Amino acid sequence: MIGRGHGHAYLRLLAERLCAEGAPLVAIDPAEGNLRARRAYEKAGFRVEARVVIKAGPAVLMLYEPPRATSVLLPS
Repeated sequence: MIGRGHGHAYLRLLAERLCAEGAPLVAIDPAEGNLRARRAYEKAGFRVEARVVIKAGPAVLMLYEPPRATSVLLPS
């Protein structure tokens, strides 16, 4: 399944489910050099929040926040 483009869809579904179950956001910290993972997270709706250093080395803090509901005004 690697390289077929399915990963971001599964990541988005997981993030959406976690948020639907009450998580205000979902955070992940892939290694800074793991471009394949970072691209998959970005395609799934995660955004880069910060560059961080963890025990394993440099990483990128990425966040997924569920879309906010917008009000729609219906014509009277």
